[in-house]
Amino acid sequence: MSKNKQPELKEVLCVAIILSALSMCACSLKKDPEPPNARTRYDLLNTVITISIYEDTGEKVFNDAFDKISSIEKAMSVTLSDSEVSVLATMAGISPCVVSDETYFIIKDAFDISAQSGGAFNLAIGPLVKLWGVNTAAPRVPSLTELERVKDLLDYNAVILSDTDKSVYLTLEGMSIDLGAIAKGYAGDAAADVLRSYGVKSAIIDLGGNVVTIGGRPDGADWRIGIRNPIIGESGHIGVVAVQDKAVVTSGGYERYFESEGRYYHHIFDGKTGYPADSGLLSVTVISDSSTDADKLSTVAFVLGYRDGAEFLGKYTDTEAVFITTDLEVYMTPGIKDAFTITDNRFQIAG
Repeated sequence: MSKNKQPELKEVLCVAIILSALSMCACSLKKDPEPPNARTRYDLLNTVITISIYEDTGEKVFNDAFDKISSIEKAMSVTLSDSEVSVLATMAGISPCVVSDETYFIIKDAFDISAQSGGAFNLAIGPLVKLWGVNTAAPRVPSLTELERVKDLLDYNAVILSDTDKSVYLTLEGMSIDLGAIAKGYAGDAAADVLRSYGVKSAIIDLGGNVVTIGGRPDGADWRIGIRNPIIGESGHIGVVAVQDKAVVTSGGYERYFESEGRYYHHIFDGKTGYPADSGLLSVTVISDSSTDADKLSTVAFVLGYRDGAEFLGKYTDTEAVFITTDLEVYMTPGIKDAFTITDNRFQIAG
């Protein structure tokens, strides 16, 4: 008996513009920002996307930003049969395919982080994702025989890239790539670029929990972004992080999962074991200048676990993280400690 849990939202974060009372005395409260110009779409990236702009603007900036996100989905989605990524899978083991510059850029970025992380992020994870079906209406635990059958197809080194003509070749029949752990982050960066091209200086883009902030609040204060409670079945946030001009992205086992014979199985897979990653973490939140980086690095750190994940993230400048363990302990990289506040006392800062 399987119970599938597929929230439309990635539920990575609860975007929360928290009252200044969380960190200041009443006498120094700053006025909340005026209600933003906000638009929401429910038909992109299989999530709810909200763009909130805290200044006067016309409709075109919203339309252009959503159009940009839509174009990324049409090229990089694994669920659209005519996407560039899907065509690559169709041609796996047959011939290389030339893709758009944008798609090639993200595939190469995904390949590079696969190699750098030793497969903690795995560009070629597609066959394993399909086998488990966590994102479908009929998820299941595959047999050991089935897992062994797809093992060779998970070799990201079997993806051949050509910078000359921007072609991609999946050399083994049955291979497929999955950009789910990087494309949404890239869409956040791309949408932010659209807003900035219109001169927007104060805004929040929430792609189903992948959050990108532009500037700070209209009064100059930091945005306060809520980190979602990662306990399966619960909601709300466990703390807030104060940021400006940053992306805040979380990966966690609570995002998409199913239950089978009393055990939960989530959607973030470890290609080395063939099973959902079991690293002692409930979630990892990465704060970075780049939404693309935050997206891919949160997956890497979740698969590696706290110690190895923190060491890996240390290679990236201007990148911080909040790790939440299965024991409800919270670890942070040094640069974010002063900007993070616990709001749920069940979670304790470690050490």
